[in-house]
This record gives sequence, structure tokens and C-alpha cells, in this order.
Amino acid sequence: MNEIKTIIFDLGGVYFTPGSFLAIEKIREIYDIKNEKLLREFFSDNPNSEGNLIRKGLISIDEFEEKLFSKLEINKKEKKHTRYIWFGSYCIHYGIENLIKALKKKYRLLIFSGNVRERIEYLDKKCDFLKYFDDALFSFDYQKNKDDIEFYEELVKHIKCEPSEAILIDDEKKNVKIARSLGLKGIHYYYTEKLIDDLKNYGIILDI
Repeated sequence: MNEIKTIIFDLGGVYFTPGSFLAIEKIREIYDIKNEKLLREFFSDNPNSEGNLIRKGLISIDEFEEKLFSKLEINKKEKKHTRYIWFGSYCIHYGIENLIKALKKKYRLLIFSGNVRERIEYLDKKCDFLKYFDDALFSFDYQKNKDDIEFYEELVKHIKCEPSEAILIDDEKKNVKIARSLGLKGIHYYYTEKLIDDLKNYGIILDI
């Protein structure tokens, strides 16, 4: 087994809870939205959804919200509320911050995330998490999301080691599968305690 040098973390669903799911439920209830399917599709990262377009940086947060209010008939006066309902629904997973601190002592740590620029700014101000990572690849900087193999190929350029010496941790099986197709190791995240066991299986040294 090759010695691991770089560990790559997804954010929503790994470092943070999958906040979009909670935000959708909050928005649906607060604004009494009947078309739940349309709401979920709007926030999703499906290829033609507004959620995917904003993650790729192809529309702004203001354009995203204008479309949200129009499609779902939400009063535009609620604009600031929907944004912070969404961003504020993300919380740090139990134990993950201590794990990151321990890993940082020995390994190169990267972020690989389909995300929204303003949400990253909000969460970093709230949680001060970017300082733990050596590099970060965000979808909005590359106009590519995790359904695009070219985004993963860009990731390989940033790991500063052989693909077999890097591990991608993601809560989506399909993303782990794509990473493995490029020679990276992959771990499907369930919860932090299991992640620790999975890392140990790759010979990761942990002092926590």
C-alpha cells in the first residue's frame, strides 16, 4: 500500500452537515410551499438546476434568489431571510474539526467542493475552517461541478503527489467512484467515528 500524503475533504455532508436538505424543509414550511418537488430541484446540483448554476458560478446569488422568488412565488421582501436560512443550516459534524487538526500535523489537506462563493465566505466567518487546509478547489472558481470529470482532473493537478497517494472523502458514492477511476483512493463518509476507522485502514497515523 502506498503511503498516503494528501487527504481531500468534501464540505457539505463531510465537514459540515448537508445543510441544503434542512434549509429546504425550513423554507417549505415557513413559506408554505406546496410544490416540494420544484423546491428540491431548484436547490439540487442536477445539471440544469439553478442550484448547479450557482455552484458553477454561472449565476450570482442575487440571480439565484430572484429565480427562487419568481418560481416559488415568495415575497421578495424575504430575500435576506432565505439566504441565511440556507447558509445557517450548515453545522460542523461532531468530531470532524479535531480529526482535521490531527491530520494537519502530517498530511497535506485539500477541500474539493461543489459550493457557493457567498456560503463559503459566510461559513468561514462563522466557523474559521479554511485555515486548516493547504488548498481548496471550489466549483465556482472552475465553472465545473462534481458531475464533470474535468473537475476531478483539475483536482489531480493540485494534490502534489501520485493519485494513489491521495484519498478523497465524500458523502456521495458517485463522487468517490469517479475519484477512484482516476487512481485516487476513496472513502464514502457516513459519520466521523467510522471515517477514523476507514482512515486507519489506509495506514493513516492519528493522534486524537
